[in-house]
Amino acid sequence: MHFLGRTLLATAVAMTAFAASAKPDEAAITSKLSGLGLVPVTISASPLPGLNEVVTERGIVYVSDDGKYFLAGHLYQNDGAEPVNLTEQKMAKLNKDKLKGMEDEMIVYPAKNEKYVVTVFTDTTCGYCRKLHSEMQAYNDAGITIRYLAFPRGGERSRNFGEMSAIWGASDPAKAMNDAKNGTFNPNDGKKRDDLVRKHYELGVAMGVSGTPAMILEDGTMLPGYQPAPMLRKLLDSRT
Repeated sequence: MHFLGRTLLATAVAMTAFAASAKPDEAAITSKLSGLGLVPVTISASPLPGLNEVVTERGIVYVSDDGKYFLAGHLYQNDGAEPVNLTEQKMAKLNKDKLKGMEDEMIVYPAKNEKYVVTVFTDTTCGYCRKLHSEMQAYNDAGITIRYLAFPRGGERSRNFGEMSAIWGASDPAKAMNDAKNGTFNPNDGKKRDDLVRKHYELGVAMGVSGTPAMILEDGTMLPGYQPAPMLRKLLDSRT
């Protein structure tokens, strides 16, 4: 983290000298990023002179006013007792907003005495996803409701894309997910929901999911990887 902070600062100082104007050339920034397959959603000033925060459908990058230079990484504010990850904070807010209104598309395993809700991007062929699912009762007993979104890791080319499509199209998706995670689900039964699985996968990519399971907390913060129920509950309590 210290190395990254020094690198970002040094690069930002160097880039200030290259800034083409006092304000960003949004057309140039859009054009340059399009060559990388990135489409800006918003372009705004960052805390660093000469750099702009550009929110794209694949995350946040920091770009010079003329679009010729960019940084892909996390930006930290280091003027307190503990460095603050500004990029993570912004992504959490964006993630929270992206999940609004999607509740009806999720496969939900509710806690009887719910205290927290965690949304998980899952893949039925992922070993740690299966481990998490096998411990569902422990999460629920800890007061944690788990909500699933689909993330077949290879997108539509994934060998289990059809299986996940069938799970979301099943008359009882929660039971279908249970069967899939223990290897007894027949994906040839029932209808398919390719549209939802594709939508969830693209959403995960936009939120920065690179592997499964990926847990999204209620404030939008992402926790990559498996977290056992007691550890997750302790973390959630500490954040509260």
